[in-house]
Amino acid sequence: MGLTSGESTDNFAERVRFWRVSQNLTQAEAAQRLDIDRSYLSQVERGRPPGNALRTRFLLIEKSSSMKLHGNVISAYGLRNLPVLSWAQAGEARDFGEIPSDWDEVVPSDVTDEHAFGVRLRGDSMEPRFSDGDIAILLPSIAATNGETVVANLRDEGVLCKIMHVQLDKNLIKLSSYNPAYPPLERHRDQFHWIYPVSSIIKQLRRR
Repeated sequence: MGLTSGESTDNFAERVRFWRVSQNLTQAEAAQRLDIDRSYLSQVERGRPPGNALRTRFLLIEKSSSMKLHGNVISAYGLRNLPVLSWAQAGEARDFGEIPSDWDEVVPSDVTDEHAFGVRLRGDSMEPRFSDGDIAILLPSIAATNGETVVANLRDEGVLCKIMHVQLDKNLIKLSSYNPAYPPLERHRDQFHWIYPVSSIIKQLRRR
């Protein structure tokens, strides 16, 4: 998988991001492994042309890493990389069109929703099923249904990850948690900026 002279810097950026995510590395950890500054790695992942030294170093590390990857991870080279937003970035978006573009993390996925994206969860309200740092893959193009796990952006309350229960007669949505320490919430539909169903959860195995 050597980088050819005709390969674009965009493809190189995607490969670097995929390698970092597949190795479960933060940008700081990946930069340390590549022996570069984190800010430089961030710029390269956003499309800055890499220097020859970084290209060579990355190709050697990528080749070594790919030999150690499990088969189902190798197959992910054919998947689509989805942007991963922080909890705060998700809170900034009032609708899909306002989702921030300054994300610096991606995750490979086979979901068909062309607008799909990931959100890194925060808090312990969904423990023990989901934990702080896990990544929820959201499907903006699909309506959430009763009983599904969702990520919702509430007006004046921010972002929540909950189980959704719809009460059609009252036009209410009940949001419950797996963690019994958090009581259920009831909100009218017009109190939501958006509610997106969770397609899958990528567990954060290494806690910081």
